[in-house]
Amino acid sequence: MNFTAIDFETASKERTSVCSLGWCVVENGIITERKEILIKPDPFDFNEYNSKINGIYPEMVWDKPTFDKYWDDIRPYIENQMVIAHNASFDVHVLCSTLEHFGIEIPDFTYLCTVILSQKAYPDLPSHKLNNLAEALGIDFNHHRAYDDAYACAKAFLRICEDYNLEGFDDVEKCFGVRCGIVQKGVGIVSKKNKKIKKN
Repeated sequence: MNFTAIDFETASKERTSVCSLGWCVVENGIITERKEILIKPDPFDFNEYNSKINGIYPEMVWDKPTFDKYWDDIRPYIENQMVIAHNASFDVHVLCSTLEHFGIEIPDFTYLCTVILSQKAYPDLPSHKLNNLAEALGIDFNHHRAYDDAYACAKAFLRICEDYNLEGFDDVEKCFGVRCGIVQKGVGIVSKKNKKIKKN
């Protein structure tokens, strides 16, 4: 099973205010790469609440490249890949909004959300927030750090697959009655029936 788990942190409520991206690559069910980059958000406007949550402040990123400068390096981890995220709706919308903001064509990829999957896999848990899910599954990580959030997301997905003896994404869809989300090049996020939802 191959996929990329991702996590975005933002500087404010603006979806394009990406200040950090973490990703964790899984190949044949094994974590093979973990990485995080700090990003200069656009607009360069920081919300104190966001900074307290993610630990990223203006002085840490003011001289970093903006997201578009990183895209050529990031693209291979996203394009034509399965992307996993905890609360995937947020991360996928951030990605698509930021690409559109910089005039970059949105690539093809599919995605799954570990919030939804964990709710179905472990319905008795009182909370399915990433920190609570990780604690229940014995996953040690530093919450709200993109590098670690992506790792915890990947580990949680692998654990779900292990607990339910799932060997592929078709098995995941059938077991839990979910469908992979779809993002199409030049279109953006589409519905499960392949009808366009919104461009960003």
